Amino acid sequence: MPTILWRGPERTVRTKYGHYDRHTPIEVSQAWLDERRGAFKDTHWQITDDYEGVTFTQDDGDGLPDTNWLKADIQTWLADHGVEMSGVRATKAKMLESVDEVLAAEVTTEED
Repeated sequence: MPTILWRGPERTVRTKYGHYDRHTPIEVSQAWLDERRGAFKDTHWQITDDYEGVTFTQDDGDGLPDTNWLKADIQTWLADHGVEMSGVRATKAKMLESVDEVLAAEVTTEED
């Protein structure tokens, strides 16, 4: 199980997820930590016995974005192919539509 320990300059800190002090590590479940990970990203937190992150298979070997890809990675792929798209407003489905348009344009260019 992951353990969270406060290492900040103050002896104790209170967050919306609890009260922590420098001398008391708190064991939490992996699911609990995954839901609240952003609150413990600061350099003053020490997290031990944590896995590296969400495990998933993103690359199926063809190098083309699909629904298994993260939005940020699809956005990078699109930028590499000359398409600028805001990740804030665009859904993954819209991004994948743009991928299809890029691929269709490449096929058309190759046929010419």
